[in-house]
Amino acid sequence: MSKKIFISLVAGLLLSTTAQSATVYISDVQFVAVREGLDNSSRAVERGLKSGTPLEVLEQLDGHTKVITPNGNEGWVADYFLSDSRVTRDQLTTLGSRLTKISKDKVNVEKQLQASRVDIQNLNKAITSLKGENAILQEQLKKQTALAEKAKAIVSQNDDVSYQLETLKQQTQAAQAIAQELQDSTQQKWFMLGAATLFGGLILGSLLPLLRRKKTSTGSWS
Repeated sequence: MSKKIFISLVAGLLLSTTAQSATVYISDVQFVAVREGLDNSSRAVERGLKSGTPLEVLEQLDGHTKVITPNGNEGWVADYFLSDSRVTRDQLTTLGSRLTKISKDKVNVEKQLQASRVDIQNLNKAITSLKGENAILQEQLKKQTALAEKAKAIVSQNDDVSYQLETLKQQTQAAQAIAQELQDSTQQKWFMLGAATLFGGLILGSLLPLLRRKKTSTGSWS
C-alpha cells in the first residue's frame, strides 16, 4: 500500500513539475469559477472566466489543475473545464472576425483598384489628347517658323530695296543738280548768243546805210 502511495506521489510531483511552465485555456463553456480547493463547495476566488481565457498552470492533482488567472488569482479548476489549446468555437469566432475584416479589406481594395483603373483610363485619355494637341502645336510651330523665315527674307529684301531706293534717290538728286547746271549753262549760252546776235544786228544796221551812201557816191563819180 505504501508502495502505491509513493508511486502516486512521485507521479504527482512529475506531473506538477511538467505542468509548471504550461498554459491552458477555459474550454467551450460559457463561464467557469476558480476555487480555493478541489471540491466544488469550496470558496470561489474568481468567477465568470469566459471560454478561451488563458490560465497559467501551477500543478495538477486528482483531475484538477491549480492555475493563476490573468487577474493574478490562484485556485483550482476541474480538468474537464480546461483545454490545451483555444477551443474551436473561439477559433471560429476569431477566424470569422478575421474573415469579415479580410472581406471588407478586399472590398475596399477592389474599390480602390476600380478607382485606380478609372484614373488610369482617364490618364490614358489625357495623354492621348495631349499627344494630339502636341502634334497640332508642332505643326503650328513649323508653320510659324516658315512664316518667320519668309518674313526675315522679306525684311532682308526690303533692306536691299531700301538701299537701292536710297541710291537711286541720291543718283536722281545728282542728275537733277547736273541738269539744273546744264539748264543754267544753256540759258546763259542762249543769252550770250542772243546778245551777240543783237549786237551784230545793230552793227549791220549802222554799216548798211554807210555802204549804200558809198556806193551812191561811187556811181556819181563815174
